[in-house]
Amino acid sequence: MLSATSRIPPGQNRPYAWVAQEVGRPKAVRAVGSALGRNPVPLLIPCHRVTRSDGKPGDHVFGAPAKEAILRAEQVNLTEVRELAKARIFYIGSETTGIVCFPTCHNARRITPGHRRGFRTVGQASYRPCRHRRPALAGTA
Repeated sequence: MLSATSRIPPGQNRPYAWVAQEVGRPKAVRAVGSALGRNPVPLLIPCHRVTRSDGKPGDHVFGAPAKEAILRAEQVNLTEVRELAKARIFYIGSETTGIVCFPTCHNARRITPGHRRGFRTVGQASYRPCRHRRPALAGTA
């Protein structure tokens, strides 16, 4: 789980379900949270980049406020992530490229408003999942 978490780039986040799928245990979402809670090197393995699917940061070894502060310092727009999650939007797609990814993916953040589409699931998008961030692994929200 820690190796999957270490692949999440700065300024981006992934849901616990993505990490669970990455390690081949798609139903082990709670186990991911427990394992990340025992992360022996939280400053080296960025467990702060793994968040709840409802847009809330979730717990952290240094506390939830610290997790939120670290994410904001990495330029994650938590306000937007929460608003999208509240609207049941977990993926952003571009109608021009036909690619869908997580809202915090650097490519998704570059989509101009007129071409930006929100989706609850990757399947709903009918777009190709981003090859780099692999959103299809997160399953449905």
